[in-house]
Amino acid sequence: MWLWWILLAGVGSVRGELPFVVENNAAMLVDWDAAVDGNEKLFAIYDTSVKEPRDMSHVEDTVDKLLKGYDIRLRPDFGGAPVAVGMSIDVASIDRVSEVNMDYTLTMYFQQYWRDKRLAYAEIPLNLTLDNRVADQLWVPDTYFLNDKRSFVHGVTVKNRMIRLHPDGTVLYGLRITTTAACMMDLRRYPLDEQNCTLEIESYGYTTDDIEFYWKGGDRAVTGVTRIKLPQFSIVDYKLVSRNVVFSTGAYPRLSLSFKLKRNIGYFILQTYMPSVLITILSWVSFWINYDASAARVALGITTVLTMTTINTHLRETLPKIPYVKAIDMYLMGCFVFVFLALLEYAFVNYIFFGRGPQMQKKQAEKAQKANNERENFDGPKVNTCGNILLTTLETHNEVGGNDVETHNRSSSSSSSCAVFDSSGVLYRKPSGGREPGRLGPARDDQLKKTRLRRRSSQLRIKMPDLTNVNGIDRWSRIIFPFSFSLFNTIYWLYYVN
Repeated sequence: MWLWWILLAGVGSVRGELPFVVENNAAMLVDWDAAVDGNEKLFAIYDTSVKEPRDMSHVEDTVDKLLKGYDIRLRPDFGGAPVAVGMSIDVASIDRVSEVNMDYTLTMYFQQYWRDKRLAYAEIPLNLTLDNRVADQLWVPDTYFLNDKRSFVHGVTVKNRMIRLHPDGTVLYGLRITTTAACMMDLRRYPLDEQNCTLEIESYGYTTDDIEFYWKGGDRAVTGVTRIKLPQFSIVDYKLVSRNVVFSTGAYPRLSLSFKLKRNIGYFILQTYMPSVLITILSWVSFWINYDASAARVALGITTVLTMTTINTHLRETLPKIPYVKAIDMYLMGCFVFVFLALLEYAFVNYIFFGRGPQMQKKQAEKAQKANNERENFDGPKVNTCGNILLTTLETHNEVGGNDVETHNRSSSSSSSCAVFDSSGVLYRKPSGGREPGRLGPARDDQLKKTRLRRRSSQLRIKMPDLTNVNGIDRWSRIIFPFSFSLFNTIYWLYYVN
């Protein structure tokens, strides 16, 4: 070191002790009163910086002395206490979070601190920041990222790593790294979900007997998180964890940095939810279109169904093939069901108008006609031209005992019997009074007129369906569909948002 004497001349006097700071942050106190000799002020300053070119050889000798005989194969304090390695991270950016690949990409400045007594020096009161290639000649922790998929150290313009030595032997090893780490996501509530993505830091070969990891600075060991802005996520919180994990080869130290990410719903509201709601509402327009406009209602229904199918397909392409149902799947499935039911509603109306309605009315008309015929049969007895009443077989057995009736070519054995057979075997019964054949004529004519009127009314019902029921289906659909869809949305958002 060099002693510089500086002579300052001035007028007046300065009292007390004042600090004087030199370049390498060292300071000394100068007694200005004691240094006064008349009006001349004389004081001494020790300059501990090394600026002169001839002093560089002293630094070079110090570095050569440190590296000479240094064995990179052995850890510091080999055979003694484990090496305590402190770590800190400055997060530069989180580039992307991928649901398809279940990972995220992180760029960071990764620093490691440890003490190696073999690298302590006392000749120079300075921190030595060395070339990054010196790191290949020193022992460094075998740190790796447990959930890493692919990583690299930046190399523009030179390899982005730093070695800094302190006089007490403390080593600072810094790297600028971009890593893609696995992040197992639970997408059951997607896109109303929150994810925890971690970065696992562990020693690959050294067990807890040789090395220990800790976060340098505690909770302040990780910086830069608050300034990170992501398009789809917001970083709600982050957590630091330090623990030991046990494998079959021993116990290893592990540090964990966990990010809590909350997905921003704005993108999905505009791109998925709002189009689905509008398409569902569009499918209800068919309820206000006349039921006989088949082309318009069918085209509208098929278009909305195909549009919902396209939205579903596009969404599935951006997500992994997972076995469980996601929240957005539930919503799109509900919208698809409402759209499909709107199309089926017209199919039902069309069937009522052109299919089932006329068929049922035709069957009802046939039943009515059959009932009319049966009513005609029971309105009065059948009388032939001779005034005899025609009886059925059942009536014959009811009126006459089995021994009194003979069929076909046989005639009644008693002349007083009231049953008479003709040559065809038809049994006649003579009325008890002297009824004339023409007395049943007017009643039969009225009955025939009533039958013709019933047949004509049945034919009119077949040709003209009941339009009131068809329009009623559309009217009820205008109320039921919006109410059901509103109820579905209320239950969905209350469940998944809370």
